[in-house]
Amino acid sequence: MTLLAAPLFTADWTLTGALVSTAACVVAVVALARLADDELAGRSGGWRAAVALLLWPTSVFLVAGYDESLFLALAIPAWLAARRGRWPLAAALAAGASCVRITGLFLALALVVEFFASGGPVRRAAWLALPFAPLLLRSGWQRLHGGDWLTWGQAQEAGWGRQLAWPWESLASTWQSALTGERAAWLFRMELAGAFLAVGAVLLLLFLRRWSELVYVGLQAGVLVCSASYLAVPRAVLLWWPVFVLVARVSARGRWWALVGYALVTAPLMLLNTLTYLESVRAG
Repeated sequence: MTLLAAPLFTADWTLTGALVSTAACVVAVVALARLADDELAGRSGGWRAAVALLLWPTSVFLVAGYDESLFLALAIPAWLAARRGRWPLAAALAAGASCVRITGLFLALALVVEFFASGGPVRRAAWLALPFAPLLLRSGWQRLHGGDWLTWGQAQEAGWGRQLAWPWESLASTWQSALTGERAAWLFRMELAGAFLAVGAVLLLLFLRRWSELVYVGLQAGVLVCSASYLAVPRAVLLWWPVFVLVARVSARGRWWALVGYALVTAPLMLLNTLTYLESVRAG
């Protein structure tokens, strides 16, 4: 819907998409910095989390006319509002995020956990239903026009081969693709690395007992590693702001070397992935 204003600025839809994504990226980065500053009580967490996000290997999608940055521009402020106890605002922003991506479902579930874990006022619990509304309306529209409530899932299977599989089957399939001599083999190696990181993030959030963030990240990680083959895992991690806040947390208190090490690993991959995207090869 944000592209409907395109004729007011330019006739180039691609340029308009990039401009919208870039503006949304700025909003998302600022919100992430504020969230990390709140989490780390002013220990310079904001800029560390922002750097971690921008250096992530698939960060090109934040400015390339896709919906990741628009989702984050709504989802991170929603989470920040929830952390500050502003539940009506959090629910409204999360509803907007649900309009952008199906990932809004995981955000909505995580907000429910965050509400009860933080002892939110019961009189405001009804607001938690709002983020589910766009998802239900979209499913109803699909049922009305496509004959199925889960048309989105069918499209994923038809277009990308996504279907449920045991995690060891997914691992074996992706591992085999990563060992081929084809040009795209390195992409599957990135998928494997992303999957291992996803599992590690889930275990760390579990260890830290960050239950709401565990729901948001863990459910997505479960879906990704139970697909027929790992597909767009690094790109999905781009939406996991709890991971970037964790990077900021680990690198705080004088542990600057942790952020430097992170940058030395991710920055070259980010540049490589960006060049691959510009060459019109799948990049995450």
